[in-house]
Amino acid sequence: MATDRSNDLRAFTSFVEQQLSNGGAHLTLDDALTLWECENQSDQERDETLQAIRQGLADVEAGRVRPAREAITELRRKHNLAKLS
Repeated sequence: MATDRSNDLRAFTSFVEQQLSNGGAHLTLDDALTLWECENQSDQERDETLQAIRQGLADVEAGRVRPAREAITELRRKHNLAKLS
């Protein structure tokens, strides 16, 4: 049974080594994982991501924005999360 590349530890190790050799020594583990996930997206996932970004930019250009504090407060309330101190 073939291993999917995104779940292949050897492929990930090679990817990280390549990042480190190309000036990526400043990357955190989270950064490396995010880059790995981006690199291994399907065409459909990539298209959906790009469409969401384009929609967000169009919303900003059209003035469909609100203060971040307001949005964060709503998300905290919606998901029953405590305020950060």
